[in-house]
Amino acid sequence: MKKRKIWAVSAVCLVLLTYGCGNIENQEHNARGKAEESAGKELKEEEKDLNASAKESDYVKENYVSVQSYNGEGYQLKDANKEIEKKARASSSEIEQAVNHYFQEHYKTEVQVTNIVGARDAATVFVESVADPKFFTYAIVPYDFSNEEIRIEGVRTEEGQVENAIHGWLYAKAYPEKFEKLNQFLTDFAEMYAVTGLNPQAVRNVGGNGFSNQYYLVNPLALTFEGVYNMYLENPEIEGEEIRKELENSGVVADDIAFGISLYMDEEGAEPDQSIMDELKTSLTRLEGIPAGTYALHLNDNFIDKRRASGSKTNTLKNIGPNEIIKE
Repeated sequence: MKKRKIWAVSAVCLVLLTYGCGNIENQEHNARGKAEESAGKELKEEEKDLNASAKESDYVKENYVSVQSYNGEGYQLKDANKEIEKKARASSSEIEQAVNHYFQEHYKTEVQVTNIVGARDAATVFVESVADPKFFTYAIVPYDFSNEEIRIEGVRTEEGQVENAIHGWLYAKAYPEKFEKLNQFLTDFAEMYAVTGLNPQAVRNVGGNGFSNQYYLVNPLALTFEGVYNMYLENPEIEGEEIRKELENSGVVADDIAFGISLYMDEEGAEPDQSIMDELKTSLTRLEGIPAGTYALHLNDNFIDKRRASGSKTNTLKNIGPNEIIKE
């Protein structure tokens, strides 16, 4: 954070110096009319950049926190309605019952509510699966503005969102040893190279993106998992071995499953280290016995935007397409 502050101060000083020179040049307008006009345009751009930088700096101060301390508190959706959130939280027991009933009826899956936030015209309800391994997703409970109340009976989900989470969960159930090896590798790597993942509590409270943990998110291709998904709906007690056989018979390949690995520097003020990113890429490339998939890598500094639950910034190091790691 110190480096960010120093950069901001330097930018302010640079623009102020330029502004001073611009005023001096204005006194010589007869000799340097065209140069003054050009300088004036540059000055306006610099002032614009300065205002943007000041706003960005204020936002950073208010919303960037250390990733280790972030548990999801402060998360907001775009156009969030705090009044809806307040009323939804007051009805949390009814919402939890309705959401769990909806998931059992439509997805044959028991879930528990981990967080409720307000949206523009509804409450977004984050949930996690009861059965291990955990997956995370969300439901939507609409708000009736005419009566100023939460419509508990109107629970719904985004198309494909829950299905995607269950696809990843089924993949993990099919290959528990491979996922355990990946998890252990990332845990050991974090200890060795002074990096970390998300706070597990943040994953529970504002994850909602599918099958994930503190280190990665899995995004399977829907068509590839349609068969095992239907098998699961018919028999929620399906065993991992049966899922694995079906996936292998359907010819699952690395391109069918995307893994997004995101790590953070362990210390505040530490910039993402290219040598750590290089070692992560090399070690993961050499690693055998992990789930088949296409692996994208991100290395962030220590700070996360608590409003967006995102650590991605201009200084984030990325190893993404077409340089992703392919594991067959």
